[in-house]
Amino acid sequence: MATRMVGERDRGDSAWPWIIVFAGAALYFLAFFNRFAALRSGDGEFAGGMALLAGRLPYRDYFTAGPPLNSVKAAIELSLFGKALIVSRTCAVVERLALAGLMYAWLRRSFGAWASTWAALVTVIISAGDRTDPLASYNHDAIFFAMLCGFAASVSLEVWRPRRTLLLALAAGVAVGLSSLTKQTIGLGTAVAVAVIAGAACARLFNLRRCAAWLAMYWLGFAVPVLAIAGYLAHLGVLHACLQMLFVTGPHAKAGKPGMFILREIVVALGYWLWVLLGVAGLALSGRAIMRSIAAEKSGDPESPRWRTFAAAVVVTIGAAELLALTRLPALRDVSKSAVYFTFIGTTIFGLIAIDLAWKRTPKTTLRLWQLAILAAVGWSVAFTLSLSWPAFEAMTIPGLGLLLAAAVEGARGWGRRLLYAVMIAMIFLAVREKLDLPFTFDNQDEAPVRMATVRSRLPEMRGMRLAPEEVRLLDETVPLMQSAAEHGQSVFTYPEFVLLYALSGANPPTWATSHNIDVVSDSLAREDAERLLRNPPQVIAFARPSERDLEVQEAIWRDGKPSGQRDLVKAIDTLLPEYRLVDTFQLMPGDTPISLYVRRQ
Repeated sequence: MATRMVGERDRGDSAWPWIIVFAGAALYFLAFFNRFAALRSGDGEFAGGMALLAGRLPYRDYFTAGPPLNSVKAAIELSLFGKALIVSRTCAVVERLALAGLMYAWLRRSFGAWASTWAALVTVIISAGDRTDPLASYNHDAIFFAMLCGFAASVSLEVWRPRRTLLLALAAGVAVGLSSLTKQTIGLGTAVAVAVIAGAACARLFNLRRCAAWLAMYWLGFAVPVLAIAGYLAHLGVLHACLQMLFVTGPHAKAGKPGMFILREIVVALGYWLWVLLGVAGLALSGRAIMRSIAAEKSGDPESPRWRTFAAAVVVTIGAAELLALTRLPALRDVSKSAVYFTFIGTTIFGLIAIDLAWKRTPKTTLRLWQLAILAAVGWSVAFTLSLSWPAFEAMTIPGLGLLLAAAVEGARGWGRRLLYAVMIAMIFLAVREKLDLPFTFDNQDEAPVRMATVRSRLPEMRGMRLAPEEVRLLDETVPLMQSAAEHGQSVFTYPEFVLLYALSGANPPTWATSHNIDVVSDSLAREDAERLLRNPPQVIAFARPSERDLEVQEAIWRDGKPSGQRDLVKAIDTLLPEYRLVDTFQLMPGDTPISLYVRRQ
């Protein structure tokens, strides 16, 4: 078995790993990236970019609980390549491919090419498997920058060369600063995690003076983009409003008290108890292999890889899942949740073991352990901070799942390795099959399987997209009515949230928030917007009425069972509806909550 030192490439390295990672990921994403609208709570990036291009500024003109960088990025993409949803989706696919490449490059510094390829491909596919993943996502933007931070910090430890090492520390800080400006929880969590682990590594590998220099450059890099954006927001007069929304109003919608986060974790875990058990069982079965890989001082490929055979297996697996998606056979739902719990628990244990071993061994033998600890820290911080938004969704698996899988492949022996390969092939197959059967859903609004997305919309902003007939009918009928209202200076309103309709029509609501999801707006803001709605009735209303059961379930999850401000919004709409006529009703899929379209009577 060939071995290599950390950070060193094997002589036999070829282009095959990169080809397999990029081609496999592209084969997956291109099968569905333009076959769903993400109508319900999925197009915030596109809407934010369109709003900026229309001159609407977050924090000044509308409420948002997120930092500004994602909207700025979207506006740049749309201004360069055209104001169409397909632009955001295409750029999102490119970003996911870059994320896969970064995952492979980072793993390759500590593991062999065979293990790194398996782990990177499986992870990038699983990490996109959540039902509410719209591809163009601020979550993955923030994760990408967080991974760049960890990668730069890890490489900076390899040799102390003042200029190179400190420039990499600076780059790591800039990257995590950009992550914080995309999603504050992921960025700030990763900033602290990397600072703690990399700082300890510097002190152990070098000395305290060099540790202080590294940390100074790291935090300087963090401060540069953060202070630059903060200064610009202060110049616009919205810095205080931004900070209030990011750290007070927004978090209050998620939980009125810290204990709610823990309670929600428990409640959701009980709901997914089967997947929790599978995740724990996976850790138990792979634990010995992972430990063997952590303890090794050198790392190499566990066997001579047959890259052409591997590439063919990947293509056959993904292709078979895509062909099966053309049938009516049901897909297995939420199996990838087991990978979420596998990652969350596994990175916690992995990181603690790596730090403990690194601290006990002599500095000359611990570089790889510190680098693994940084990777585990980024994986854990991403999983933990994302769990504050929702306890279990698949974006939490990157990069932690890649670390655990690569370690398991390298440490596995005999039948255990063959079983691991079979499990990873099954993970890819099930994830692809499920995504193509249900490309997007949120709050009782299921979008049709990819096989049914065959119709093109007449709207120019929807060129390049193919959607199910009912969804196209909704867009082509609703958007012109909203555009007409906007041309006459009238407002429109969607409830709970169909932000894509605002973006396509150029119309705006009479409320302060554009999304009224219960985990986005606090009860006080929801009640204030209910009053604004009554004072300034909109011309057009798109209304998906929640049932009493729906409200009770949401309040049990987000409000500890107490009545929420959502009821005030529903009551306000009901008060207005006698002044409106029902134009049409749409239902994306059987069993979905109907979407009623109303126009105000003259």
